[in-house]
Amino acid sequence: MNWNLARGLVYLACLAASGLAMAGLADFDLATGTLDIRPFNLYALFGAGGGVVSSALASVALLRGWGRR
Repeated sequence: MNWNLARGLVYLACLAASGLAMAGLADFDLATGTLDIRPFNLYALFGAGGGVVSSALASVALLRGWGRR
């Protein structure tokens, strides 16, 4: 097993959990160590995510010079 990969995945999961808590989408109970994720609208998440992803890809394309002759 690749322990560096496993450790990296744990770090990313903790980063995602702390990001959710800071955004107000989750509550972390320090005494019990539980993370309670609040309900959210999945359709709205994917609807907004499409715009964010397309803008990020357009920025990458601009920086890399894709589409120039």
